[in-house]
Amino acid sequence: MDKKALIEKMSGLMSAVNRLIPKNPRKIVFYSNMGFRDNVKAVYDYLISQDCSEYSIVCAVNDWEDFAKRPHPDNVQFVSPAGGVRHFFTGKYFFYSFGKYPVKPSKKQVVVNLWHGSPLKKIGNYLDDKDENFFTYVLAASEFFAPIMQKAFRCRAEQVKICGHPRNDAMFRGENALGKLKLDNGWDKLILWLPTFRQSDFLGVSDSSGVSGTGLPILSRKEDMERVNGLLREKNTLLLAKIHPAQNLDAIDQTAYSNIRIVTNSQMQAAECDLYALLGQADALITDYSSVYFDYLLLNRPIGFTVDDIQEYMANRGFVVEDPYPLMPGRFLNTPEEFREFLKDTLEGSDPFAEKRQEVGKLVNQFSDGQDSRRALEIAGIRLPERKTGETL
Repeated sequence: MDKKALIEKMSGLMSAVNRLIPKNPRKIVFYSNMGFRDNVKAVYDYLISQDCSEYSIVCAVNDWEDFAKRPHPDNVQFVSPAGGVRHFFTGKYFFYSFGKYPVKPSKKQVVVNLWHGSPLKKIGNYLDDKDENFFTYVLAASEFFAPIMQKAFRCRAEQVKICGHPRNDAMFRGENALGKLKLDNGWDKLILWLPTFRQSDFLGVSDSSGVSGTGLPILSRKEDMERVNGLLREKNTLLLAKIHPAQNLDAIDQTAYSNIRIVTNSQMQAAECDLYALLGQADALITDYSSVYFDYLLLNRPIGFTVDDIQEYMANRGFVVEDPYPLMPGRFLNTPEEFREFLKDTLEGSDPFAEKRQEVGKLVNQFSDGQDSRRALEIAGIRLPERKTGETL
């Protein structure tokens, strides 16, 4: 029996067992096999900021030992993903963003697939014909994305619930994320660069060969980086490149430039720095096909898209829409020269795409109130009284 057939057989058996096991109506479980972060961490953070003392909260995450050492409420425990299996079977509420237990939820529990962003890249059944429906509900950020998520996870329309991404709440909190990274050195502006991954050993994929030299797209030569660094130095601006956690790091050049810094996901986690708090501080964003730009549209600030490998990316990975360009309201950057021109325009206040960003933003984001974590809990059926002023965790 091959691995796929074994998983399918075990999935059916475990799903049958799950239907028989009683559920604790006061147990909430969070799961992630790629670090405790993103939407699942955002919902957890909101939950423990409220009066949740009546619940037993379990976080089954691969970096559980690190989080277990950090301060947390007495009703919270951290376990490994393997250790979380029994809590899945006995808990009424279960939330995940990365990875999952291939077990169908029983009618006595609510499993919410928070996912990790509004997809432009193909995901799920856009790529493979397989069962991805192991949840009660999956979230979509707007009506536009509802049929996309339904197709990606091959689920019923009523399983798709409209809710912004909980991680976006951090963009509206006004935190000093640069300070946590010890990079708040009096910059006049911050430009955040978030390239998506091209090759990943962890995921076993190679979506594009568009990484070489410095390990970053467009600025593949050190002399290109040096020219950009010189421009940024003149404008007292920091360009912070945050590397995707799935990206192979072998080619990434972390040479220290005065105004270009490269930070990895592990460094962010060690500093307890939230990516979306960084986005809230950023005066502009440079990215490519990452879902993060849909989130950043909530702020209606300049976006540059590095698209030098878009044809190769389209052939290898592909997109959930036939033509992605109308959904990308910003300047397209194919060369180092265009990269520098985008920086110059942004730093001088030129912003020709503001109206287009607003138009696309309304299409892809239904909510802009910074309350998506609360909304996600309510979709699951969890409503909490707010903590009283001055009350501590």
